[in-house]
Amino acid sequence: MARPTCITSGLLVCTGKKCRDDKGFTEIVDLAGATTRAHEAPCQGLCNGPIVGLHVDNELRWFSHVRTKKMRNLVTKMIEQGRVPSKLRGREVRKHRGDVRGAHRLHPLDKRRAAELTR
Repeated sequence: MARPTCITSGLLVCTGKKCRDDKGFTEIVDLAGATTRAHEAPCQGLCNGPIVGLHVDNELRWFSHVRTKKMRNLVTKMIEQGRVPSKLRGREVRKHRGDVRGAHRLHPLDKRRAAELTR
């Protein structure tokens, strides 16, 4: 089975039910809404939310349990620097590296959509 195509830069936020219900989801969506090239992704089947995906070294990497302000700050740092901070490496879901489930259902995540998701 061929790997699905996906965006080549930006932030992906899993918007599956378990991620939406998890602590810190609202803050992650607000961060994504303020970020350029952010997208909402359908459930990735990891269910250790909130889950975010970022392209690092031209490869998509997923990070789980991004619940606290400290973790969100590390995600922001990763967006700015383009590399994974050492404290965030333990949150990477390596078996899912490079994959996006339902890539055809990625949607831009702007401030308006972020507000809808967090109601």
